[in-house]
Amino acid sequence: MFKTPEGPGAVTRVFFRLLLVLALFSVGCGSVSAQQMGSKVMVTAAQVAAAVANSPLSPALKAYAADIGNLAINVESGGNLGVYNGTCCTGVLQVNTGGLKTYCQCTPQEYANMSLQQQVDIWAQVTNVNANNATVCQLMGLGSFGGHPVTGAMVLSCIQIGPGNCAKTVSAGTCATSAGSDGNGNNFCDFAAKINGGTGSSPVMVGDGGTQSGAAPPLLPAANYQYPSVEEAFLAGAGVDVGQSKDAILSALSVAMFLWSAWVALAQYLSWRKGRIDWMTLQNNIVSSTVLTLLVFVITLT
Repeated sequence: MFKTPEGPGAVTRVFFRLLLVLALFSVGCGSVSAQQMGSKVMVTAAQVAAAVANSPLSPALKAYAADIGNLAINVESGGNLGVYNGTCCTGVLQVNTGGLKTYCQCTPQEYANMSLQQQVDIWAQVTNVNANNATVCQLMGLGSFGGHPVTGAMVLSCIQIGPGNCAKTVSAGTCATSAGSDGNGNNFCDFAAKINGGTGSSPVMVGDGGTQSGAAPPLLPAANYQYPSVEEAFLAGAGVDVGQSKDAILSALSVAMFLWSAWVALAQYLSWRKGRIDWMTLQNNIVSSTVLTLLVFVITLT
């Protein structure tokens, strides 16, 4: 026979045990792995570099086409056009879902079945926005980072991993950190090392505000450059758009408030059953918690 928990303290323990079970269940269900979402078409670093040269990527970044080819092969996809990493990103250069929504208006599955040139063209649009992020410019101005010269491969890696993650590593001041790492535990320094393990080479970017040695121009905005909107900048840095983030926060808040209201109602009922409060007090407390929940919803949803 079911035994009612004794008092609010026991109810609290039951409540948190339930949350623990739900959390463990979520972790178990959340395990994901890379999967083949489109046709398994394999390309080489040279083919990726050629596609980059024919893409709308900024001229400054096109100078590193060979490094971008190595980025695709050594870091992102192994040259597989149709691969999805199981969490966020698709294709030969692993464009995140938010980027696809903004610049492609397509699903990951549709993107996974596009040609190499089509994939690179969309990746180039996302990358052009990221390239002028303040964190990227800050890294270029350092000259060296973590005991290593700031090369084109390092800057490309900062752009590719996302300025948000890159900023965390830059703030840590060292490459030997997990801050800003991706799902595989790699930060932008690790990306750069893998790029350099390929055949491309990067001219050193000296610390004079982004001027490079070599023929490639600096990654600075052109005179007619259109700065991204706040929404585009957020998408580029976080990998999700503002609307998705807001929906996720509001959903979590809604669940938390409903759980709190249910806990208050149960605790008040048990207190009334034990004779600790009268019926009127029970009603007042439950109504008060409900009104407070509704007030929070009105404030956050309007």
